[in-house]
Amino acid sequence: MLVLGAVPWVAYSTPRDELADMAIESRKPVIADFGLGFCAQCRKQSATLDEIRETYGDKVVVRMVNVGREHRLTERYEVKRIPTLVFFDAEGKVVLKKVGPMGFDAIRDQLSRMGVK
Repeated sequence: MLVLGAVPWVAYSTPRDELADMAIESRKPVIADFGLGFCAQCRKQSATLDEIRETYGDKVVVRMVNVGREHRLTERYEVKRIPTLVFFDAEGKVVLKKVGPMGFDAIRDQLSRMGVK
C-alpha cells in the first residue's frame, strides 16, 4: 500500500462534489477508486473493478480518482493510502470507505448490502 503525504483536513461549505453528484444524477451507486493507476495494488484493484463493471453493467458507476491530479477530492475524502475505495449510495451519501485493496467478493457483498443485485 502506498502512503501519501499528510494532508490537512479541509472543510467544504457543501457536502456535495462531483462524486456525490455523479451518484445523484445517475441514480446509481458509485464506487470511487482513489489511486495512481500504476502501483501493483492499484493495478490489481483496477482489474477487480473491471470485473465489477462486467458483472453489474450499468447498475453501478465506477470512477477512478487519480490522487496525483485530483487533489481536492483526495483531500476531501482524507485519502492517505492507496488504493482506497469510497462507496456512494444513489443519494450521494458515503456508505463505506475502505483503505487497501478490496476483492471481488467483498465488493459484491457491499453492493448487495446497498441493494444492488
